Amino acid sequence: MTEQSDVAVTSGHVVRPVTRMWLLCFALAWFGFWLLVMLPGQFMVVKLASVIAPDDKVALGSLLIGEMSAVIVICIPIIGWLCDRSRPRFGRRRTWAAAGVVLATVSFAFVGQQTTWAGAVVLLGLVAVGEAAILVSLSAVIADQVPVAQRGRASAAMGVPQVIALAAGMVVVTELVTDVAASWMVIAALAAIAPMPFLLLFGEPAAAPAAPRSIHVRRPWRGRAAGYRDFGWTVTSRTLVNAGNLIGTTYLLFFLADVLGLADPDGALMVLILVYLGFCALASWLGGLLTDRLAARRAFVLGAALLQAMAAMLLSILPTWESSVAAAVLLGLGYGLFLSVDQALLTDVLPHPATRARDLGIAGAVQYLPIAAIVGWLVLTFAGYPQLYAAAAVVMAVGGLAVLRVRTVR
Repeated sequence: MTEQSDVAVTSGHVVRPVTRMWLLCFALAWFGFWLLVMLPGQFMVVKLASVIAPDDKVALGSLLIGEMSAVIVICIPIIGWLCDRSRPRFGRRRTWAAAGVVLATVSFAFVGQQTTWAGAVVLLGLVAVGEAAILVSLSAVIADQVPVAQRGRASAAMGVPQVIALAAGMVVVTELVTDVAASWMVIAALAAIAPMPFLLLFGEPAAAPAAPRSIHVRRPWRGRAAGYRDFGWTVTSRTLVNAGNLIGTTYLLFFLADVLGLADPDGALMVLILVYLGFCALASWLGGLLTDRLAARRAFVLGAALLQAMAAMLLSILPTWESSVAAAVLLGLGYGLFLSVDQALLTDVLPHPATRARDLGIAGAVQYLPIAAIVGWLVLTFAGYPQLYAAAAVVMAVGGLAVLRVRTVR
């Protein structure tokens, strides 16, 4: 990571420092995206499934969540490839982001009105396509428009809204707007409004030149010398750290009920989520500032992974309510730090300016591989929760160590 000046030249255009207003509007755009992504998987799809098919709600909920993940995995690389090669007058990133916002939010608004599984499948499939377009285009904006010395802050502007969107969105759909149909429409409206300041107020630099043959889209593995080695290790690291985090959090409700035997596991889970989210937001904001100020990425990613691994090992060795609260603190600090630095590192190791959206799309698609579900099923089938959290700790620690294989970024 050698570009530390205030003004850098990338792919033929000057990259100037972004303003606080730019970062704020960028964060608002991500807030809208995370509302669409986080709430269905956490609550809204399951609630909808219980209304459409009360007797088969588990199967239907799993089908709908699995469908959205599959659509995103398929669409992200394709849309990324198209986004890199399109040249609309409004700007390729802004055009694809705006199109994604329209498709996702309009479809999202009508999901809650569905009374059959087929209608929900169609609309949620369209939502997932829109989400893929937003994800690849907004992710590429960091590489296009943010100097290296500010990418930690831009990464935090991407990560912190994820925490805020989940917390605020859950309050909206569980306390303020409890009607299923109305809740989908309200979240859709919020998600549509949030990115408008960024999309309408800020321009976009000219597109980068075409990628050289050595890293042509059909032969990325031949671009080792051009940066695919470090890109591969970065994607491996982020995939394992995220998978380990999911292993630890997905089955937490069952852990509280079956292992700790708490009288109100739902209420206990909410307490842990609030603790986790609070420390996650704090660490993400501070991490973004520190990684830019110290011009370091790898040490922060490793530290973030190890903090999360410590949280999982704590639950494995000492399964008590007090240790669960302490683990929520460690997990929040670790994941918040990871959110603020990981995207900055990934942006720093992108192999070529002309394939940014495609490469970021590949990295994003890998995140949806069902590693956590497979590991969780295998461990809980043949062992128990102590072994599950030990496995989560190992996965996250290995993910953190993998980042040390990155050579071109400090």
